[in-house]
Amino acid sequence: MMTTAFLSASLRRLPRQAFIRFMAVLIVTTGAISVRSLSDVFRIAPPTPRTTALTPGSSEAIAQIQARLQRAPTDANSYAQLGIAWLQKIRLTGDTSLYGRAQGAIERSLALDPQNADALTARGVLALALHDFAGALKWADRLLAENPYRAAAYGIRTDALVELGRYDEAVTALQKMVDMRPDTESYSRVSYLRELHGDVDGALAAMQMAVASAAPGTEPWLWALTHLGNLYRSQNALGQAESVYRQVLALQPDYAPALAGLAQVMAAQNNPQGAFTQLIPLAERLPLPEHLILLGELYAAQGDVANAQAQYDLVRVVQQLSATAGMAVDLEMATFEAVHGHNTSEALAQAEAAYATRPTIYAADTLSWSLYRNGRYTEAWHYSEEARRLGTHDALFYLHAAEIAAARGDLVIASEQLAQALAINPYPSPLGNQQLEALKTRLQGGKP
Repeated sequence: MMTTAFLSASLRRLPRQAFIRFMAVLIVTTGAISVRSLSDVFRIAPPTPRTTALTPGSSEAIAQIQARLQRAPTDANSYAQLGIAWLQKIRLTGDTSLYGRAQGAIERSLALDPQNADALTARGVLALALHDFAGALKWADRLLAENPYRAAAYGIRTDALVELGRYDEAVTALQKMVDMRPDTESYSRVSYLRELHGDVDGALAAMQMAVASAAPGTEPWLWALTHLGNLYRSQNALGQAESVYRQVLALQPDYAPALAGLAQVMAAQNNPQGAFTQLIPLAERLPLPEHLILLGELYAAQGDVANAQAQYDLVRVVQQLSATAGMAVDLEMATFEAVHGHNTSEALAQAEAAYATRPTIYAADTLSWSLYRNGRYTEAWHYSEEARRLGTHDALFYLHAAEIAAARGDLVIASEQLAQALAINPYPSPLGNQQLEALKTRLQGGKP
């Protein structure tokens, strides 16, 4: 068995949003899962046939809970389960207008039973989903006051602290979660924190453990396996990433995260038509910002400026709908506008406000790029250093650092940062690949 001591030592050596959405819902829907031996956890189990159980978050599952509430309208537990089911449905459909229904059910449960652990957990999860990370911390604390041995509370704390840029505290919270319940939920978080701290091999190992700890064929298993593919892809291991995505899609052909990952692999393999074939129907079915941005960049890479702009315009509409539903999207929109927007001063104001609220390494990178686009190169370099302080192997961090260094006239540092970006991943995104190639050409010619 993977011992707590091993996990503890690994975590203490430690010097994005699809993840939060998934983990926020997984934490209240996954039951206890046994931990396999160390020799087993690095082997991905084959899929097993699906059962006839209702899919969490499906219309049928929600109707079943609602029918139960008609028979027992003061059942706090059923209201908590209804809230969780609505959160699942939002994650499956991307329909942020349903947050109000989720919140209503959860608050009804708490009104009936203020100490209901499932409702308190779900309320913390809802806060995470709405990007109210300070609020999520408060709900986690309230849950721990009721039950100090509820591992889910430490999962909520971990996610919130990560999204607030409080990484050392997040490691401490996660260690407590791992000590209490080493399973898919905790291993997935270990993987993400290791990834943030530049321990890619450790992140891969932890995510393999998350896969092995999940019941084969379940949605948590599909997600963990897909994220394993994402880790491979982020380090340019395209063959391994594609193999993992296809394993997922062989079991569930419409699984959106794997379809998006496969489209990115195809784009990196210089197969834009294959990428479009995967991505266009996906973006039509599930117009999440990450799908629309990728599609827009693919269009732009092919010279189709009009279709690219149409996707970017739709991103703004979707994020406005999310904001109307109560989700804080300040950092997400600041990042989008910093990269794809035309009003650089407005993008900078958004980035400064987002960093003040959520001083994460990603917010620092967004702010550095916004400052760069406004010609404030010295300040941009400061925040670029802030973004890279954990050693995260993110090619875009080093691309931005290279561009900023070049703009400051330091071509040696620019070349070093560019080399680091290319070593990590020469195709972090369609736009990132174009920027890397253009900067490489400039620097080879001795131009900033």
